[in-house]
Amino acid sequence: MKKYALIIIPLLIISCKKEMPGTDKKTDSIIVSEQSANTSQVDSQNIKINKDTLKAPINSKSEVKDGEIIKVVDGEKLPLLIDEKFTDKKQKLIIKIRNYENLNLKASVLPKNNTMNIRFNQIRTPDGKYDGPFGREISYKIPQNGEVWLIIGKNLMADGDFSGEFSVRIE
Repeated sequence: MKKYALIIIPLLIISCKKEMPGTDKKTDSIIVSEQSANTSQVDSQNIKINKDTLKAPINSKSEVKDGEIIKVVDGEKLPLLIDEKFTDKKQKLIIKIRNYENLNLKASVLPKNNTMNIRFNQIRTPDGKYDGPFGREISYKIPQNGEVWLIIGKNLMADGDFSGEFSVRIE
């Protein structure tokens, strides 16, 4: 009896399998016109941003002191893109933006390695007040004109790589 059951059960399983019907190709009623040779298709993922206009100005000052990288830039040169690299887990970047006159500050940290543990730790406004922590993007209302500091470092509440290359875009 066991032999018959071992033969019948697989046959029942195989016979009960339902085959999926093949997918039929349907035609659409949209008319496609030819594209001229002068136009090109644009894919939003393949658009390259011209970083030449966003690079940090040549006259920006930079110094390293006790693991702190301090960059001083002029607020009139915004928007800009600053490339930097952390080699130690205790490092932080302080960007001092002098003569900042806009009402809203937008900035983002763009790490080359997405698992890098990095964020905006604090912002210092011209009136001397500190606020934070933030994430990798910040949009902040600035109360008055003057010098704004962006302090970027590791996130103490998360894991990830502490060293690596990254960029900071400031608008």
